[in-house]
Amino acid sequence: MKSIFLIKRRLLKKLLVILGVCSAGLMTSCAKYGALVSTFYMNLKGTVKSKESSQVISGIKVEVINGIQNSNGITDTNGAFSINAEIDDVDNTVNLHVSDIDGALNGSYLSKDTIITLSTNEKLAQLKETIDIKLIKDE
Repeated sequence: MKSIFLIKRRLLKKLLVILGVCSAGLMTSCAKYGALVSTFYMNLKGTVKSKESSQVISGIKVEVINGIQNSNGITDTNGAFSINAEIDDVDNTVNLHVSDIDGALNGSYLSKDTIITLSTNEKLAQLKETIDIKLIKDE
C-alpha cells in the first residue's frame, strides 16, 4: 500500500515538472510574437525665441508627442524649458508640439510641431541640450 502511494507521488511530481516545462516553453513562444515595446528616457533642454526678433519667449508650452506619458514643460523668463520624458523608440526622433498658452501676455505666437533628431551619443547620454525653437508671431 505504501509503495503504491510512493509510486503515485513520484509520477505526480514528474507530471508536474513536465507540465511546468511545457507551459514555460509555451509562454516563451507566445512572447516572441507579441508587440515589441521599446522606450528610452531623455532629458530635453532648449529655448524658445521669436523668429522675427530672436527675443526669448516665456509662457510657452513644449510637449513631447511621442512620449509614453504626458511630458511637457513651460518656458521660464529666459525662454528656457526642460522636459524629462520616456519616449517610444520607433526611431531616433522626438516629436514636439509647441504652443502659446498665455495668450497675448507675452505676445501671441502660432503653434508649431517639430521633429528633433537624436544622435547616437545624445541617446546614450539621455540628454539633448541644444534645442532652439523659433515661433512666428500671430498677428
